[in-house]
Amino acid sequence: MRILYIHSSYKPNDLIGSWFRATREHLRKNGGDAWFAIKFRHEGQQPDDIVIGDSVSCGIHVRMFDYFGLQDMWSVKATKRFLRKVDELQPDIIHCHIVNDYFLNMRLFVDYVNEHHIKVVWTFHDARVLTGQCPYPMYVPCNQWVANCKKCPQGNSFLAPSKRWTNMVGMVHSYRKQTIGRINNLTIVTPSEWMRGLVLQSYLKNRRCEVIHNGINLEVFHPVCSTIREQYGIAADQKLLLAVGNPLWTLKGRDYLLRLIDELPEQYFMVLIGALERDVQNLRNRDNVLALTRINRDQLVEFYSAADLFVDPTLADNFPTVNLEAQACGCPVVAFDSDGTPETVAPCGVVVPRADYEALKRAVLGFRYDQAKTRALSFALEYSEDKCIKEYLKLYETI
Repeated sequence: MRILYIHSSYKPNDLIGSWFRATREHLRKNGGDAWFAIKFRHEGQQPDDIVIGDSVSCGIHVRMFDYFGLQDMWSVKATKRFLRKVDELQPDIIHCHIVNDYFLNMRLFVDYVNEHHIKVVWTFHDARVLTGQCPYPMYVPCNQWVANCKKCPQGNSFLAPSKRWTNMVGMVHSYRKQTIGRINNLTIVTPSEWMRGLVLQSYLKNRRCEVIHNGINLEVFHPVCSTIREQYGIAADQKLLLAVGNPLWTLKGRDYLLRLIDELPEQYFMVLIGALERDVQNLRNRDNVLALTRINRDQLVEFYSAADLFVDPTLADNFPTVNLEAQACGCPVVAFDSDGTPETVAPCGVVVPRADYEALKRAVLGFRYDQAKTRALSFALEYSEDKCIKEYLKLYETI
């Protein structure tokens, strides 16, 4: 079996990088092979990556979106060059991840896979494939996409054209239906039941759709002996709250976290990891908060292990593995009921209505810690990266 991954970008040890590495090792042991194709970038490629496009093709593609809201229709020459490379590889399966990202011509791609009878597995990490541009329509909120996207609500500034001369979101939605909608051999994978629910309302509702939950590396994320409290002077009798984002911006609940910091009783201490630089500066003299922009993975595990409660006020997410990481280290979760987020929270955690600050605050202050750490850990053990990869390999065999 020969499999080609396509994704806008990845790192060797991130979720998709780990999938690819394990898939390639498995296939090579069994006489097959795997390759990874990514969007052009000035740095960050791996030596064996197949790069789609260049600064000119991607630059034009981005600008056509920024000014007109048009995407997936450009990068003609870049896509033709890429497809000539695919001719050489002759994959049995092409596994798409995020490809609606200003680097691939969708009509050329679909014509090619149909003509060559290549099977396509497409993991929907957000809803862009189903809409004219929006990755999380419930965040806006908007349900035009169920029938036809026409004009995005004025408040939708999430992955929306930056210049807004005009926004041809309806044209893009129709184009995706006419291209992606006619892939002959398409299997959709969603990380969450929530995303599967969107697929079942969309123009792809009659296609095969499987749920394979994203997993985490349990060899990395597990309880460790932590000296975080001693390092940062956090008292032993203080409840340590933790929030993590990349970064912690509006979509990830930044406003709710800052308000919570202002209103927490003195027996609580909040740690923000992935904080914006301006928040790090503004909070540096506060006694009840530690704000950091970036730390390494080993330090993150120490913070997870030291924390009493993980706070996730994200306003939109498909299947946030950050919650699983925290729970794998024994840290229970309080979160908003945003999209697929509840599916990542153990029964011992608390999920409150999206954007309801008072409910979030009550959940934090009234959290029942009895047995919560043990139950959180038990829940997270069901979502291993190895299990996720095995389910994908099984899916490849079935198609």
